[in-house]
Amino acid sequence: MKKKLAIACVLLYNLCCFSQTLTIQTEAHKFNVDHNKAVVISQIKDIDTYTNLIAQYSEVELILDQEKYIFTTVPNQLTYTDSYSITDSETTTNYTLYFTALPLISISTENTIVDEPKVYADFYYADDSQILTSKIGIEIRGGISQLYPKKTYDLEFWEDELGDDTRDVSFGNLRSDDDWIIDALYNEPLRLRSYTANKLWLDIHTPTYLDEEPDAKSGADVNYVEVFLNGSYNGVYNLSEQVDKKQLELKSNKDDIRGELFKGVGRGASTFTALPNYDNTNELWGGYEVKYPKADEIIDWKNLYEFTNFVMNAPESDFKANIWDRFNRDNYINYFIFFNLIRAEDNTGKNIYLAKYTTDEPYFYVPWDLDGCFGTIWDGSNENITDDILTNGFMSRVIDLNPNNINEEISNRWFALRQDTLTYEALSQSISNKFNDLKSNNIYEREALVYPNYSFSEDDLLYTLNWLEDRLTFLDTYFENVLSTQDHVLNSITIYPNPAKHKLNISNYKEIQGQSFKIYNNIGQLSGEGIIENNYISVEYLQDGLYVLQIDNETFKFIKS
Repeated sequence: MKKKLAIACVLLYNLCCFSQTLTIQTEAHKFNVDHNKAVVISQIKDIDTYTNLIAQYSEVELILDQEKYIFTTVPNQLTYTDSYSITDSETTTNYTLYFTALPLISISTENTIVDEPKVYADFYYADDSQILTSKIGIEIRGGISQLYPKKTYDLEFWEDELGDDTRDVSFGNLRSDDDWIIDALYNEPLRLRSYTANKLWLDIHTPTYLDEEPDAKSGADVNYVEVFLNGSYNGVYNLSEQVDKKQLELKSNKDDIRGELFKGVGRGASTFTALPNYDNTNELWGGYEVKYPKADEIIDWKNLYEFTNFVMNAPESDFKANIWDRFNRDNYINYFIFFNLIRAEDNTGKNIYLAKYTTDEPYFYVPWDLDGCFGTIWDGSNENITDDILTNGFMSRVIDLNPNNINEEISNRWFALRQDTLTYEALSQSISNKFNDLKSNNIYEREALVYPNYSFSEDDLLYTLNWLEDRLTFLDTYFENVLSTQDHVLNSITIYPNPAKHKLNISNYKEIQGQSFKIYNNIGQLSGEGIIENNYISVEYLQDGLYVLQIDNETFKFIKS
């Protein structure tokens, strides 16, 4: 009798649960709806808690502020990777729902957004920790990129609709400021090159005057966001800090110019290949645009002209003796390594800032617009060149004259970085992790909905990783044999990706080409063997699990997934 009663209670409990409706409430600004594309993108709190909970309900409804949507079928779980079919309870319109872990930005304006001036718009931002609403001025940013269907925008946060007063805002771990960029990433096959490159530069280089200015940064930091404009889903962007006086903490100008900032927008003086006369009534000169002091306050090209003239025309003895009084030595070393590593072909004079902290300090470089790198160029097409060195007129003269044995210092710095920050393992893992983050958050599927210009496939990732491996191999040789007089030792062999699905790639495989390998499973049984013939080993035939690859006396653990 007790057993029958217990069974009846369980059945009654299940019946009650399966007749219930699970309601998921999402507050304003933490979701956006694109009615034309029939797409809903929503943030959700503690998504993992729904895994075991959702199966107990017969219906699931999503409340977006005040609007109710019903899941067409009750899902087994809620994830960022999947999409869901939902129906508007009032109009019975079907929508595709995505949950996102990224911050959401919504911008609405009745004005036409142009290349100048900024026009008034309303701005909404939401992440896990804050909701921000503000008035902004917005304009299109960029040159050729303005022709792309996905635009980059320059934002200024306003206190009023006329922009008479600005306001500083902050997002996550980024700085507090009134000027921001949302970078479209349209010409990036995987939407990760700019992000990775900007983060890498901040890892490699810090301002040499941090003792005086502890808040100074060596470049712009970025975070991913998803953007809606006037109710239309625009895709993933980099929310980026500006490279400006505040970012670099340049000295304010009083009666005389102290801090200086020039933006490379072309070629000529900026690439140290021309020295035209200057005009202090013009904010453009020799491939530069003056950014600080502001053009409406004062323009004076004299200091930059004299520096360019020195680089191009100073006698060899004078150049070798005094160049590092005029240009920051550490910055030169790190920038030369950085932009050659990522092979940022446009960043030799164009897409670069030249700055001076204060009057008696040397100039230094700051990179920007880092989309054409890691094996692609400005238009997003692959350029599989790994065996060259990028320079401009300044860098070429430094390499040729080697003032104060700078070439040896560059080589030493390269091989020091190759032991940690610039190991293939660290770099490839950073790129692979970001690819997997974007893929697991369904970013690539959403990008393809509106911008089908790339396939966003693992083939693109493999191309990037293979390019990186070949680039590192070439640069090791260059810095060892061309710039260095010392012997440098590197850990020569790494395997990737890990976990691996189809094959294990092998870095520097030519060193072990022709050698035998064996693969053992997690209980020591031989699962595969062969000869190293190419830069990879096929593991497609293995069952999922943990394995050990043995090559000569070296062993590598990997997971087959």
